[in-house]
Amino acid sequence: MAGFQKEEKRVLFISSYSYAWETVPQQIEGIQEALSDEASIDYKFMDTKNLTSEESSELFYQSMRQYLSEVDAYDGVIVGDDAAFLFALDHQQELFSDIPIIFEGVNDLQKAAEASAQPLITGVAESLSYENTIKIATELYPDAKEIVGVLDDTITGESERREFYSFADKFPDYRFSEINAAAYSREELAEKVAGYDESTILIYIMCSMDKNGHVYNGNDGVALVSENADIPTFSIVSIGMGSGVLGGEIVSQKQMGYLAAQMLKQYFHGKNIRDIKMIAEPPWQFCFDENVMRRFDIRDSQMPENSEYVNHRETFTERNKQMIQIAAIIVTVLTLLILMLAFDNLKRRRLYEALEKAKTGLEHAASYDVLTGLKNRGMFMKKLQQKIEKGDEFGIILFDLDNFKHINDSLGHNNGDVVLKEIARRSVELEDFVFEVYRLAGDEFTAIVSSNQSGIVREYAESVQGIFKKTFVLEDKEYMLHSSIGIAMCPKDGKTPKEVVAAADAAMYRVKNAGKDDIAFYEERHSK
Repeated sequence: MAGFQKEEKRVLFISSYSYAWETVPQQIEGIQEALSDEASIDYKFMDTKNLTSEESSELFYQSMRQYLSEVDAYDGVIVGDDAAFLFALDHQQELFSDIPIIFEGVNDLQKAAEASAQPLITGVAESLSYENTIKIATELYPDAKEIVGVLDDTITGESERREFYSFADKFPDYRFSEINAAAYSREELAEKVAGYDESTILIYIMCSMDKNGHVYNGNDGVALVSENADIPTFSIVSIGMGSGVLGGEIVSQKQMGYLAAQMLKQYFHGKNIRDIKMIAEPPWQFCFDENVMRRFDIRDSQMPENSEYVNHRETFTERNKQMIQIAAIIVTVLTLLILMLAFDNLKRRRLYEALEKAKTGLEHAASYDVLTGLKNRGMFMKKLQQKIEKGDEFGIILFDLDNFKHINDSLGHNNGDVVLKEIARRSVELEDFVFEVYRLAGDEFTAIVSSNQSGIVREYAESVQGIFKKTFVLEDKEYMLHSSIGIAMCPKDGKTPKEVVAAADAAMYRVKNAGKDDIAFYEERHSK
């Protein structure tokens, strides 16, 4: 047992990968959060995603042996993921004798448990949440018959392969199989995943290298699989969240690093390593990508409670929180005025006049967009509901400005507002008894086309596309802009306002994912 001392401790973190690997900075952030107040931390990276030969392993060992012989002794070592864990075990007596080894992110649960029985070893295993991720996948796709895992031949991949197939007994109604990414070229892997339909549940586990020796860095493997698959790619790891996978119940890499560092901190404060038990189940959290949910028409109501979301699109209430608060204050003030002036007829008459004026102003503010003067989202949804209740057949056009964030970031929000007002002005010029335009929020606009002929609706969409053919003048410079446009027909593509808007939104995002600056009907995707 080591006694707590006030002097700063020396800690060495050895990662299996390079700092560029997505999970590593997250692990380091957790370690620093736990130890930065009382320890100096040095870092070594094995880079096993790129350096796979025995010669590379030997060179790392030689460099570590030389390094440790020249620097002051460390008070503890933290190892991240399986390769660094095995390195520390293999060379414990020579390099790390008499100091604690704390592991985190280790997928080989059996070896982690065996090592934790030693007096100076404990840590946090990275047991991945296959069971709960598979459960939500089967609920979303009840007709699926097969569960396919994307794996590779790395040390971690072999551990996860055993873990993946161990769940076959818990889901006997499904056939478990795999794609070994190491046996395919990039092109072959893309073709393989493109062949699956909704009878298959696809789970991304890891994808480090193809058969030609090409290393998938960062999100490369995630993007290759998810972009080419016509079904959602579920995930049980944080790698690639926000880059194409739908998600699942994932492990927090930062929290694993934090817990491992806390174990070492307990040791520094006098606790025996034998009394610090290995954590076999790390912190899990359901996390999903809203962009992917929109792509595959998945609603948040289908997801588990307390799920976290990336690429979240703010709701009307979230976007207009300040305006709603102001409106609530106005209503409160008006109510107080009524109570104060109710006893005086003259004051009541004046109050009536003031209320009428305020009512008119509030009605206008509630119906029209302040910036552009167009009818707002509330008016749009009201008009949709009216037309649906009447049994009208019609189309809606949803369009937004491609790369609008770049305009705001590079030219400033004032110029962004100039663009939005000009789009509104040009759109209003298209209005007639068939075409009516609204602003939803941000750079999103929509229009109702009172025709059940898809050809006519497309002609109006092409007219919308045409308003971007003329340049936009910002600070005496001309800019060419363009738009992604999605179309949905009611009631064919949706029988409620929410459904038909979601259909047009899905069509518009299909345009964005295909390169932007185009028009798409929802029915084209639906029929596919």
